[in-house]
Amino acid sequence: MCRKVVFFLCFLLLQSASAAERVLYEKNSLYQYIVVSEDSREGIRYVHNNERNLPQGGMRISAPDQLAFEYYRMSLTGLIFLDTEPMDILVIGLGAGAIPRYLNRYYPNAAIDIVEIDPEMLQVAQTYFFFRENAMMRVHINDGRIFVKRAKKKYDLVLLDAYRNGSIPFHLTTKEFLSEVKKILKPNGVVVSNILSERMNQFHDSMIVTYQDAFQHLYLFNGKESGNYAFIATEQKRGKGYRDVLEKAKRITAGKRWDVDLSLIAEECSCRYPSKEIQADILTDDFAPVDILRNRRSKSQ
Repeated sequence: MCRKVVFFLCFLLLQSASAAERVLYEKNSLYQYIVVSEDSREGIRYVHNNERNLPQGGMRISAPDQLAFEYYRMSLTGLIFLDTEPMDILVIGLGAGAIPRYLNRYYPNAAIDIVEIDPEMLQVAQTYFFFRENAMMRVHINDGRIFVKRAKKKYDLVLLDAYRNGSIPFHLTTKEFLSEVKKILKPNGVVVSNILSERMNQFHDSMIVTYQDAFQHLYLFNGKESGNYAFIATEQKRGKGYRDVLEKAKRITAGKRWDVDLSLIAEECSCRYPSKEIQADILTDDFAPVDILRNRRSKSQ
């Protein structure tokens, strides 16, 4: 009798979970398998590519203009390190379009270029996530690396948020790519990269040392909810101390009257400066992930 009751309760729970989440759209594009789903209990609409448990973006249905995810909000920490408001912004990876939409709302005079390799993702962002291009915010269907290499203008802020099948395309992680990004930065420009946690990213330490090799300064913000990191990289002459970071975050939040408390994010995610003593392989164009894994195995034997 008890077993029947337990089975019945489990059945009800599974039915409840499946009823709460429904698929709105799915398609195999040229680059990935895209799924848009909606969770009525959480009130959030998600976009996934292959990894259903790892959303690539989304929005709160009742408040589509808010930033629903912690890593979205952490991306804004890059603004703390700018000396002035950004006038030229580059975003590599569209996803649901939440971050560029937010920046366009609060920095309406900034020109925002968004690079997305998959035209289907643009259609998804427009249809399901209220994304709209305008005179100051344009999408370029292109590979992020090719766009950076050919770019003629320079940017105050570069946001790297391109993911496919749950990981960053390798050619957007290497020392050579970061050198190309550095060339399109204005003198006091800032690069922000959304990096998965150590648990989800076996090349986490390699990414740290690669950024350290490419840039003068590297700061890490570690999310408490997701474990994700925001890497902040700059070529500025002087680094910023933790107190400077918090004070600037407070000024931005107060001045913009955001619904995001940037100073709270900076405090909770704690800006830290990674050690220069981390032992890991620098990621380069001619040293692919399979080579790194093979190299690690040979060292451990």
